[in-house]
Amino acid sequence: MTLQASLPARLSCEIDLISICGPVREENQDAGVAWRGAGGEVVLIVADGMGGHDAGRVAAETTVRACLESIRNRTRESWQEVLESAIGAAHASVLATVRAGEERRRPGATVALAVITARAEHPSLHVAHVGDSRVYLYRGRSLYRLTTDHSLVARMVHDGLLREEEAWGHPDSNVIQRAIGQAGPLQPEVQAPVELDAGDVVLLCSDGLHGALPDPEIAAALGPGGSAHEICARLLAAALAAGSQDNVTIGCARLAGETRRRPTRVQRGARS
Repeated sequence: MTLQASLPARLSCEIDLISICGPVREENQDAGVAWRGAGGEVVLIVADGMGGHDAGRVAAETTVRACLESIRNRTRESWQEVLESAIGAAHASVLATVRAGEERRRPGATVALAVITARAEHPSLHVAHVGDSRVYLYRGRSLYRLTTDHSLVARMVHDGLLREEEAWGHPDSNVIQRAIGQAGPLQPEVQAPVELDAGDVVLLCSDGLHGALPDPEIAAALGPGGSAHEICARLLAAALAAGSQDNVTIGCARLAGETRRRPTRVQRGARS
């Protein structure tokens, strides 16, 4: 069964993705893809590998490849099921690498998925993630974090042990509590769809960006607007200027065109 999706005629969607090794790393263990389907649907995927040596790179690349293949070959009507299935396929693929003994260290990866599809007059954003790769929505002059990190520090904030402003730059910020390739079952987090309109920017990133720039600085870098490519390049430059020591991967989808009715309700995440 082929599922068709296209943006309303009054809207267009630019997509771009940048991934670099960073100033001190020997290898880029991030991976990502920006893809547009034949039906007009837009897919952004960002993965951040873990495991050292080649293990992290293999895990990230395997995760992105398996997720995109699952989305391209989807047979389900529900995008929640499609995204859950995509992450499940990636988890199985990385676990198969472990069982095959192809890596000296156990590979793992975080992943963020975003799919933009048409629904009535407004496209819808569908989001799923595992780990601390993030999805943001920039609307007007506000930045909304749509994902919650599956990390020790995020859990401490949730439990009231840390304030949000204390979490950024915390020494335990790299302790991930849910990841592709983990031992045992994996439950991805899937968000309720969000309606989009002209002017909205969807941003995906690895912690090479959000670990170097707090959310208000990410919002400030998004403020001048521009094309999807210009936005990615400006965020990358800001992360490097701030001293990011990690691989950096940034994916962006920017909606342009005529605004008919501004969707304002964003159900998930913090506003900056």
